[in-house]
Amino acid sequence: MNFRALPLLNAIGCLALTGVIVAQWRKERALDGALAHMSADLATARSQAADEAQRRAALERDVAVLKEALAATQLAAEASARALTQNERAATGLRAELTAARDQVTVWQAALAARDARIGALAAELAAARRRLDEAIARLKAP
Repeated sequence: MNFRALPLLNAIGCLALTGVIVAQWRKERALDGALAHMSADLATARSQAADEAQRRAALERDVAVLKEALAATQLAAEASARALTQNERAATGLRAELTAARDQVTVWQAALAARDARIGALAAELAAARRRLDEAIARLKAP
C-alpha cells in the first residue's frame, strides 16, 4: 500500500462516516418529531379518556338517580292504585248505603202517607163524634 493513498483513503472514510452520522442524525430528528407527535397524541388521548371517564361517571350517577326516581314513581303508582281500589270499594259501599237509604225513605214516605190518611180519618170520626156529642148535650139541655 502506498502512503500517499492513505490520507485520501482517510478523507474518504471521514466523509463516509460524516454521511453516516448526518443520516443517523436526520433519522433521529425524524424519530424525535414522530415521538413528540405521538407524545402529544398520547396526552390528547389521556385527556379524552379522563373526560370520557368523567362523562361515564356522570352518566352512571344520572342512571342511578333515574333508577331511584323510577322506583319511587313505581311505589307511588302502587300506593295510588291501592288508594284508588280502597276508594272504589268505599264508593261502592256508599252507593249501596245510599240506595238502601232511598228505599227506606220511600218506605217512610208511604208510612207517613198512611199515617196521615189514618189521622185524617180519625179526625173526621172525632169531629163526627164531637158533633153527635154536642147534639146530645144540646138535647139534654133543652127542656
